[in-house]
Order: sequence, then C-alpha cells, then structure tokens
Amino acid sequence: MAERKVSGTGGPVRAWLTSVFLALVLLPYGLHLGTPSLWDANEAFYVEGPREMREAGDWLTPRFNFAEKLNKPILSYWLVLLSFELFGVSEGAERAVILLCVVLTVLLTYRLGRLLLSQRVALWGALILATSPKLIMVARRSLIDALLTLLITAAVYFLICGWHRRSRAYLSLGYAAMGLGVLAKGLLGIVLPAGVIALFLVLRRRLAEVKRFRPGLGALLTVGIAAPWFALMTWRHGGGYLFSFFVGEHVSRYLHGTHGAQRPFWYYVPTLLGEFAPWSFFLPLALAIAWRHIRSAGQEAERRALLSLPDGLSLLGIWFGFGFVFFSLSAAKQNEYLLPLYPAVALLVAHMFSTIGAPQRPAPSRAWKGFFILLGVLLVALLLAARLLFQAARVLFPDHPLAYLPAFVLGAAALGLAWEGWRQRPRRVLGVLVTMVALLHASMAGLLPEIERYRPIRPLAERIRQEAGPEDLVGYYRHTAPSLCYYTRRRIFEAFAPEELRDLWRLGKRVFCVMRERDAHELMERHGFALRMVECRPSLFPLRMREFRRLRRPEDLPRICVVTNR
Repeated sequence: MAERKVSGTGGPVRAWLTSVFLALVLLPYGLHLGTPSLWDANEAFYVEGPREMREAGDWLTPRFNFAEKLNKPILSYWLVLLSFELFGVSEGAERAVILLCVVLTVLLTYRLGRLLLSQRVALWGALILATSPKLIMVARRSLIDALLTLLITAAVYFLICGWHRRSRAYLSLGYAAMGLGVLAKGLLGIVLPAGVIALFLVLRRRLAEVKRFRPGLGALLTVGIAAPWFALMTWRHGGGYLFSFFVGEHVSRYLHGTHGAQRPFWYYVPTLLGEFAPWSFFLPLALAIAWRHIRSAGQEAERRALLSLPDGLSLLGIWFGFGFVFFSLSAAKQNEYLLPLYPAVALLVAHMFSTIGAPQRPAPSRAWKGFFILLGVLLVALLLAARLLFQAARVLFPDHPLAYLPAFVLGAAALGLAWEGWRQRPRRVLGVLVTMVALLHASMAGLLPEIERYRPIRPLAERIRQEAGPEDLVGYYRHTAPSLCYYTRRRIFEAFAPEELRDLWRLGKRVFCVMRERDAHELMERHGFALRMVECRPSLFPLRMREFRRLRRPEDLPRICVVTNR
C-alpha cells in the first residue's frame, strides 16, 4: 500500500506550507545553543566524560571524574568525541550532537506518520513532537535520551517499512538501529522496538507474518553491531563486567531501583501531563478516537489492506501503552524515560485533530464534548502559567525588553484558543498551540544569556580555579554539581552527610566545597565546622514551586556558595 497523501483541494500547497512551518518551528532549537553553562542534570556527564577520554587517548572505556565509568554504554561518548574532533571541546559541540538527534527524530516521525496514517497527520505529528516541552528541554541538556529516542523511532520505522514493502534493506536498517540502541542504552534498545512489534503482530493476529521480518537477519545484525564493543570491554575488564552491566545495571535496577527517591506506580501520569503539555491534555480523547477506529477493523476493505488505518493506529497505541506500562512497572523511574514514546503519542494526537476537524465526516457529539472539556482545562492551565511567567519576569528580569514576552504569548494564545474553540475549528486550535509553543520556545531561548546570572556553578568553578592549588580538594556537599569537574578540570568529591565532610577535613588538606548557603550555616552552627565563605551567588535551579511563589526579588533566591576550611 503506497503512503497516504493529503486529500482535498490545495493539499500539496498546504503540505508545502506546513513543511515550511515545521522548519520555522525547529529554528529556535539552535538559538544560543552553546551559550548556557552545562546542566548538572545529565548533561555534565556527556561533556566531561568524552573530554577525559580524549585527553587520555582512550576511546574504548567511558570515563567521568577521572575514573572509568563501567555502567554506561559507549555510543553517546563516541558521537561527542567525534564532534570534539571536528569543532573542539565546548558545550556547543556536544549540543550539536543532541540537536542533530532531535531534528532527525522529528523527521523520522513525519516519515512514520506518512507510512501509517496520512501526510497531513504526519506533518501535524512532527509539529506536535517538535513543540513538546520535554523534547525542547532534552535538546539542550540530555544526549543519551535524545539518542535513544532517535534509534527506537528509526528501528520501528524501518522494521515496519521493511515488513510492509518486503525490503531487506529497510529491515537491515531497522536492526542496525536496534544494535546501535544497545550501544546507546543497553538492552532497552532491543526491548522497546521488539516488544512493540511483537505485541502488534499478536494483537492484530498476524503472528504468522513474523518470518517476513527475517528474525535471523535481525539477530545477526543486532549482535554483530553491539557485541564487538562488549567483547573488547570484557577482554579489558574481565568477565564480571558483563554480569555487572546486564544484570546489575538492567535487571537489578529495573526490579529494585537505585538509591534515589522511590516513586509510585502512577508517577508517569503527572509527568506526561506536564512534560507533553499542551498536547497531553488531548491524549485521552486521542486514545478514545484511535480505539474507535481500531474497532472498525472488521470491515472487509480494511482486512484486505496490509497496513490499514486501524493497523497504524494499533501500532502507535501499542507503542505508547507497552512503553508506559513497562516504565511504570520499573522501580527506577526518571522523567526522561518516557521520551521514546513521544513520537507515537504525537501522531495519535495529530490523528485526533485530523479526525475531529474533518468536514467530510463530522465527529460524534461525544467527541466534541470531550474536546471542549479538555480545551477548557487547558485554557485555565495556560492562564495560570501566564501569571507565573509574568511574576518571574517582574522579579528576575524587570528591565529586559523580552522578559514579559513568554507571559504575553500564553495570554494571547488563551484568547486565540477560546475563539477558535467557540467557532468549532479544532485544526486552527492545533495551529494556535503550535505557534504558541514555538514562540514561547524562541522567547525563552532568547533569555538564556540572562538566566545564566542565576546559574552559579561556572563562575564559582572559575573562582576555585583561581584559588585552589594542585593538592587541594574540590567537591560539593548536598548540591549535586557534576559540571564542577568539567569547569575546574580536576577530580571532585561528593558528600551528603556531615560525617563525610569531617573525614575530608581530617586529611589535613585545604578543601573547597560548593554547597547551599543554608547548609553552610547549618554546618557551622550545628556541627561546629570552621568555614570561610569564598563567594556566594543566587541560584534559580532547583527552586521548588512553593518557594518560587514567595519570590519577590532576586535577593530572595537561595544562594550557592564556595566555602573552604582555611
């Protein structure tokens, strides 16, 4: 079955305009790409690790903090190392790799949407994915999750395309993506795409067609790509490496979690609602409409098609459902883990907008009622967010001309949504939302240089480099800051209890420690530490919501300090 085209008069023109719109939506991703300092949530590891590997001349074993890091696979390190060789060591060189992964994921989502649904839905799905807040955040700070999402999307697309077209070349590309996925994130690179496709064949009663996927070829390619690096690591570090990596970092982590906070089974429900907003507000209706189409698969015309509309919706629904349940059952939950599900969710929401706004087949009254309810909830959320952003601009950037633009964008979008919703034009609602998020992204990206004044680790690290000698100890206490390693170019310690700091004090060396100001006062007043404040700076991250609501001036922000024992 050929890929579905846009139907109706002016379809090619509208498709061309939407493609241009997609390119414009992607432009803010490159704005101030290398300006901000490293984000300590994840990004610091993917810059400092490759830098140390390059300095050591070792491209085989991942490193961080001047030690081998044996719990991580290698692919993300190799990509950043290659970028460092081409552009030099910098934050921008690392983020160029992330940006490339994100753009390719959006383009692959478009291709997958054309294959499974239609060209219109594909373009809208790509726009929805490109304007999802989590993807925007990941594009500037988290390499491994962006890379894994790209490889899983590529694996699903090429495998389904190869099955549909009986193409060995496409199947080979799909299995190659799975092999690279193992090198990016371990067994998850196989479990997600293979689990989705296996469930699709079972639930659509097409299990007999598994041979068309050439599983023998798949095993050969996947293992052939992933195994050599693991073999070399086993040769270098011994047989215990494989057990530690696959059992300790996969099975044990999945079943028992890590030393962090234990999160409930329903943790990903509010996570998805917040990080896929505003599109997550329409997800319940999107799933309901997809289910209604899937149930219509009994029609003979649909049964004769190899890849019918219900088949495409089933695949996307299984992709989302399998991944969501799989991650929810895990004891180790992190916000970024849901990112590989976003391409499927984006296409499901795009299909909802296409269906409910189709003039030739009006949606049922229940669908319209659900749409208006969800739109109303979204409007309230946008107005509350606009108020919050206005307060942030007034407190943090009172004299900056663009500081109030994000709040204005949200307020104007709320009015536009109310108007288009009242006129019952859901497709224009989608256009308003895409424009809103794109403008919000561009305005927030434009403020990144101003936000840097409230991100203290880089300037504090520079102060440490000016004062610390070669034998002095450097680290952080109760304020996770792995980027300190990159900016000081030295090994750092981490401490989370006063006893750990006291042990360092007993070594008789000078110690420079980054910590929150209130922790420094607690150490001096309650635990008897003799500390000298070297420098303190206000910090916007992390700031809890209730703390932010009480914020009235920049001086009220918590401060991060460098302290020393001498």
